[in-house]
Amino acid sequence: MISMREENLRERKKQRRACVRRLRMLLVLFSIFLIAYMVFSYFLLKLMLEDVHIAFLRNFLFHSVALLVWLAVIRMLWSCRRLGRLLFQVLSLVNLYTLYELPALFRIDIAKENSFLRIVFTLMVAGKAALALYMSWSLQRNPQIIYIWKPHSTEADNELQGKAMSPVNFSQKEHIQHDHRLDIRARNRIRACSVALLLYQYGMLVLLYLLMFVFRYYSSDHEGMQFMQRTLLLASLFSALIWSLPAVSLFLYKPWSRWIIPVMWGMELLRLLFTLPQLADVFQTQNYQLLSWGILIVTELLRYLLLYRLLQYFLKDPFVRVYWMRRYHEGIQEDQEL
Repeated sequence: MISMREENLRERKKQRRACVRRLRMLLVLFSIFLIAYMVFSYFLLKLMLEDVHIAFLRNFLFHSVALLVWLAVIRMLWSCRRLGRLLFQVLSLVNLYTLYELPALFRIDIAKENSFLRIVFTLMVAGKAALALYMSWSLQRNPQIIYIWKPHSTEADNELQGKAMSPVNFSQKEHIQHDHRLDIRARNRIRACSVALLLYQYGMLVLLYLLMFVFRYYSSDHEGMQFMQRTLLLASLFSALIWSLPAVSLFLYKPWSRWIIPVMWGMELLRLLFTLPQLADVFQTQNYQLLSWGILIVTELLRYLLLYRLLQYFLKDPFVRVYWMRRYHEGIQEDQEL
């Protein structure tokens, strides 16, 4: 009897450590997003509003500085304090106030070429609110996280063990022998892809920023290169923001991650359709050198080509494909049981 109790206690401690690691992983991702949000929001507001609407700029910067409060709450959650969970949920609700102030941005007259910046900034604010609410929901409902604060809960144990021990039934046409080593290898490759995707997007943003400065230094078409630099930075910023969602979902092994990748490509296509008429108008009205336009076109093509190769290398990986197929059949079985 004593050995059974000790075994159960060790198992609970092991499960709790796994849940703590999962919580801290989410907190690290959320902290990275907050830092990126503060930097990019300042950058976008400075480009849109400049010095004419400095009062509005200060108002939003005040909210950006207020985000530092999140770091203190995240530190409390890192130590698995109950008060940190409560404060995080309160902050996620208070954060919805930023959505209330967004209409004020659309009532301000800004330059036509900055209208796209306004849309990107709106997506950033809405994304931050949605991510904060998702984190708050996870702290309250996710059994793999609330187990931290309910280490002796039988219901939480059953939910965790049910997820870990649930059998998988495949159809006769697609029967796959379940091997935990395959899951481990596939998960490692999925997580490597998510990290590579984030590094690629944000690394490309910094690299293009530096390269365009070099091109402006050696080019005689300073105005043209300045316009190309601005266009490439906005395109890279948009890509970094939208591709952060599949990167985070892949990092968390969400089964819908592979289906959201075509959606992100669709958003990239919409951005191109929205931007091309503006570029055509600039090409007709401004006398920028063809070299500047060539740099813009080649850089954009190269950026998308590298992204496509990265995603194709991941999606065609045999271990990853078998892993997603198994997760798909698990979902079908759960739906049938319900």
